[in-house]
Amino acid sequence: MRHHEPDLKEALDNFDRLMTKIRDENNEIATIKNFLKNFLRIRTTSINLPTSEIMSVIKNEKPSIFYLLKKRSYGDPTFEFLTGINMDYQIATQNLSDIKQQIN
Repeated sequence: MRHHEPDLKEALDNFDRLMTKIRDENNEIATIKNFLKNFLRIRTTSINLPTSEIMSVIKNEKPSIFYLLKKRSYGDPTFEFLTGINMDYQIATQNLSDIKQQIN
């Protein structure tokens, strides 16, 4: 089934580029935080926002950035919640792949 979610499609495309472009270094945390803030603002109509999947990919592919994000999230309920999400990496990547195929 195809879903019309242009904002989500753009965000997932941006996420793929971001994960390829940035290095797993502490100075990239602002880039990830900005992406996540914008990602959470997306409103979908037919698909749940794949927040758990995104966080799992960041945690596994950019562990230094994730650790620093978690460390600096104290006092920020949104980022405390995000960095507390735990999902299997293989399931997350499969779910993201499935979602990308479903949206146009």
